[in-house]
Order: sequence, then C-alpha cells, then structure tokens
Amino acid sequence: MIRAWAVFVVLAPLAAAHTFHASIAQIDYISSKKTLEIIVWIHAEDIERRMRDQLGANATLDDRRQAEGFVKEYLKGHFELKRSTGAPLALQWVGLEVRTHFLAAYLEAPAPNGMLDLTLTNRILLAYLPDQTNTVKIKQDGEEERELLFDNRGSARAQRLMELKPRL
Repeated sequence: MIRAWAVFVVLAPLAAAHTFHASIAQIDYISSKKTLEIIVWIHAEDIERRMRDQLGANATLDDRRQAEGFVKEYLKGHFELKRSTGAPLALQWVGLEVRTHFLAAYLEAPAPNGMLDLTLTNRILLAYLPDQTNTVKIKQDGEEERELLFDNRGSARAQRLMELKPRL
C-alpha cells in the first residue's frame, strides 16, 4: 500500500489553516493480483462534523469502532466503483487510520478485467461542503496513469478510471 506518512507530511501544514475542503484518493491496479488497492484521505474535522450531524453531538473519531463504522458506511454511499454494466464493484474494507488532521481509509477490490470497464463516482462531502474538491489518482502497478477531479462545479459525474489509449 501507499506510504500514508508521505501524504500527511505534505498535507499536514496545509490542514492547520483548513482553508480548503478536499479529499485525495489513490486507486492502484496491481496486475499480478488483479486487484485494486485504494486509499482515501479525508480531512478529519470535516468528516467528524458530518458524523456528528448524522450520529449526534457526542460522535467522535476518537471512538475507533464508531469512526470505522461511520466512515465505512459513508464511503459505501459516496465512493462508488461500477462496471460498465452498471454493477457495483465490491469494495472490501481493510481498515482506518485516524491522524491529527486527516484520516485514511483503506479498501481493496477484485478487478479480474482490469480498470478499462470501471467508472468511479466520488461524492465525498460534496453535498455538505460547497467548495469540496475530491481528487483521485489512478495508478497501474505504481505508475501514474491519470487524475480525476470531482467537485460541485460540474465534475461530480461518474468518470472512467482508464481511457483507451490510441494506437500509434
């Protein structure tokens, strides 16, 4: 999996001011395993506020079981991978890491046919925060392929993970 500390080192100073609302995700297709490895970073303050709105004023990310249950269910409805047939891809929960400013949710999914027939809809906090931006880096065997952007300015629709590359 990705070295989460590297992202935290880069993002932690920016988070102190919290002048932006963003999530960052990475989807890496591991061809030898025919599996997607997924990590989603969300600003802890934003997701905890959402959690309290839904579960009550005493809800907190400090309660590991409560936080994991909430984030798992939240992502199930807001971070959706589908096949070209419209069938959802089964995301398997791996775990959750809560840090000072960000949390990292780890997921995996079998992808026996690779990424060409997959689309992603990422609505993390878009309905809750008008200026929320969700960036997703798509990789294959560690090599960056493309980047997807989801926001409230028109980029919230489903997007293909991979595009067919033109033959030369």
